[in-house]
Amino acid sequence: MAMQEFTQEMKNLMSDTIRDVHTALPGKIVSFDPAKCEATVLPSGKFKKPDGSMMDFPQIFGVPIMFLQSAGQTATIAYPVRANDQCSIFFAEQALDTWKTDSESDTDLRFDLTNAFAVVGLFAKANPLVQEACDNDALIVEKDGERVLLKNGTINIQCSGSVSISAPIINLN
Repeated sequence: MAMQEFTQEMKNLMSDTIRDVHTALPGKIVSFDPAKCEATVLPSGKFKKPDGSMMDFPQIFGVPIMFLQSAGQTATIAYPVRANDQCSIFFAEQALDTWKTDSESDTDLRFDLTNAFAVVGLFAKANPLVQEACDNDALIVEKDGERVLLKNGTINIQCSGSVSISAPIINLN
């Protein structure tokens, strides 16, 4: 076998091997269970089968959804997740079984579809709210036209209903 043929065979082998390594894909939420913070997700696109034909990715079940949280989950930004929301789907290097169940696992599926977790918020079309936040150097939280805007020491609340503040002491300056 000539060196050129050997090199080509090595390239083919490497290409075939990494074809089954998944790292991240856009997708959408099929359903969401807020009690478990898990979703069924559908990756976008197709993958090539060994015979060369293309096939849609299957739905992936029991996918943890990431929300911004810290301080032992005492600081959380939570929002509704709905079917058809777009998301980023990531595939962990190690099986998520140990992390999810806090027990040992003998699963050795690296970057497998079963080791998916997702972040809701990746959308194919831009949200004009992002442009407004950048233009005003502001943080904007909005739901159905009701909004809170934080900018340079100012908090602006716009709502069609009432504003309720529950606290033992309220100081207004």
